[in-house]
This record gives sequence, structure tokens and C-alpha cells, in this order.
Amino acid sequence: MVALLKSRLAYLSVSFILFLIALPLISIGTTSGPRFLLWIGLAALGVGGLIPPIARLVCSPEPSAAPDD
Repeated sequence: MVALLKSRLAYLSVSFILFLIALPLISIGTTSGPRFLLWIGLAALGVGGLIPPIARLVCSPEPSAAPDD
């Protein structure tokens, strides 16, 4: 999991795919499909939204030293 968070392109791609999966699942779950699709879609939406901030907190770059004036 940490290896996934180290590659910015990888975790942003996973987050984007989760968003793409979530929207149709939520739509189908609220209209005519089984109710569990709504909850799976909401879970995918939540996880997809939390991946970038968590990755920023866990694998943040080291702060660079500010030059002394």
C-alpha cells in the first residue's frame, strides 16, 4: 500500500477510477437496481476522495531548508 502512495500518478489514477466507478453505481442503486449498489458506490466515492489527502499526509515531501537572509 505504501508503494502505491509513493507514486503520485498511481494513487491519483486509482482515485480517479474509483470516482468513475462510483457515479454509475450510485445512479443505478438509487433508481432501479439493488440497494447495495448505492452503498458500494458511496463507499467507492468516499475512498476515492480520501486517497489524495491521505497520500499527501503519509508521503509528504521533506520540507526544503529556507535560505537565511
